[in-house]
Amino acid sequence: MAAVSSFFLLFLVAVFLHLFIPTWALHTVGSLPLDTVTFYKYFLQVIPKQKYVLVKIDTQYPYGEKQDEFKKLAENSASSKELMVAEVGISDYGEKENSELGMKYKVEKDDYPVYLLFTNGDLENPVRYTGEIKQDAIQQWLKSKGVWIGMLGCLEEYDSLATEFSSTSAQEERQKIMEKVKAMIQEMPDSEQKSAEQYHKIMSKVLAQGNSFVHSEIARIGKLLGESKMSSAKKMEFQKRQNILSSFQVPSVAKEDL
Repeated sequence: MAAVSSFFLLFLVAVFLHLFIPTWALHTVGSLPLDTVTFYKYFLQVIPKQKYVLVKIDTQYPYGEKQDEFKKLAENSASSKELMVAEVGISDYGEKENSELGMKYKVEKDDYPVYLLFTNGDLENPVRYTGEIKQDAIQQWLKSKGVWIGMLGCLEEYDSLATEFSSTSAQEERQKIMEKVKAMIQEMPDSEQKSAEQYHKIMSKVLAQGNSFVHSEIARIGKLLGESKMSSAKKMEFQKRQNILSSFQVPSVAKEDL
């Protein structure tokens, strides 16, 4: 009898949460909650001032590992001056709140969560993320689209120089950038000097082995991280190096299908 009463109480609590707590009350720290009305209002009034907006479309009350990854991503987005993170929760019961947005962007329930990157207020042509739902993977994807967001081991000014280095094929220009990086390292605080040195080492490797070094090294480290049993400290060092390597991938501007 007590078990039945407990179950009934839990049921009533669940019903109350679904019916009486508004979506915004359960939003994620660092993320802007949007609905069908505020989505368009926000994009018309605010987006022109915000270069990038990453919108997660998901169930109305998400939970689990994928939601935990989103929480970390949303909190970390504070490091980016150009990126705003937002979320839309779609209800699959009653009036099916916000389902209009799911239809507009061709998002099916089985796809949740879906990440869409909007650029310069363009509502019609977002870029859809299709990779693994992991904070690091999403941040690397954002970086490949030209969005800077603080990643473990990365330094914003050095990321900019890494992109500049990769965007030119002129050896003379690359040498100048390397010299600039080398000079800057001497002025870095001790806590950031090791990361700064990684940028210089990678540039040296690219000059010696060619542009393919970056791709092959990212793949090699990814395999090690996925298969090897290593200490947490060692794993963190490899992750930092992989993150820095991703800074040398020239941002893609191509549109992807929804």
